[in-house]
Amino acid sequence: MDNITVIIPVHEYNDKVQELLGNAIKSVPNEIKIVLSCFSDIANKIEKSLKTENENVEIQYSPKNTFCGLVNDAVEKITTKWFSILEFDDIYTRIWFDEFNRYSQFNQDVSVFLPMEDIIDFESKGFIGYGNEAVWASSFSNELGYIDNDCLQNFFDFYMTGGIFNTDDWKEVGGLKESITLTFWYEFLLRLTYNGKKVFVVPRIGYIHNMNRNGSLIKIYNDTISQEESEKWITLAKQEYYFKRDRKKTIENNDEEED
Repeated sequence: MDNITVIIPVHEYNDKVQELLGNAIKSVPNEIKIVLSCFSDIANKIEKSLKTENENVEIQYSPKNTFCGLVNDAVEKITTKWFSILEFDDIYTRIWFDEFNRYSQFNQDVSVFLPMEDIIDFESKGFIGYGNEAVWASSFSNELGYIDNDCLQNFFDFYMTGGIFNTDDWKEVGGLKESITLTFWYEFLLRLTYNGKKVFVVPRIGYIHNMNRNGSLIKIYNDTISQEESEKWITLAKQEYYFKRDRKKTIENNDEEED
């Protein structure tokens, strides 16, 4: 599996993150290279404290300290044909990379392979649901297993971390847009499919996604962004996916009631 790099963006670091990061690294097969993309101060802390038997772990310094910035910076530096993004509080299942190899062998025109995800509550460890099953369980997509642009106009709740991306195709369409705070993954999917790139969901659980961890990006969004504002970010994503470059757009949030 020397044609894949796993990128783990690390935007915070403490004793708990150290434990979670260790578990994340252990879920990656030892023969796959891992890049920890970190802001300078965090990278220094990781170098001093990280303990792993995996010799393929590389720590990269990044001038950014946002999820999008850390991922984009790491992708620019990798040389493998494929890469995957693993959040430090999540893990891969044991079958995922074998399933990717099997499906990519017969679907060579696909740019992104997404796993179905097992979504778990971080605190209670209780089951929340499955991610990415909509393209198999419903008629959102015109072709079984594929996410196309028409599908995305009607359904946007897809999980992208854990997916395996073609590096050249990612660079061709442009990376994640930092200005689209809430729906950057949705905008990226729209941009991929608009540019004719194929996205396929493998019908196997390949990723365990932990939800509701205090300090996580999605937890912060859920606690601070209203439904009305969420809808505005969705609308913005649909306006911006025609453009390759991030245009630093923002939305006006007028959710508060006037006196």
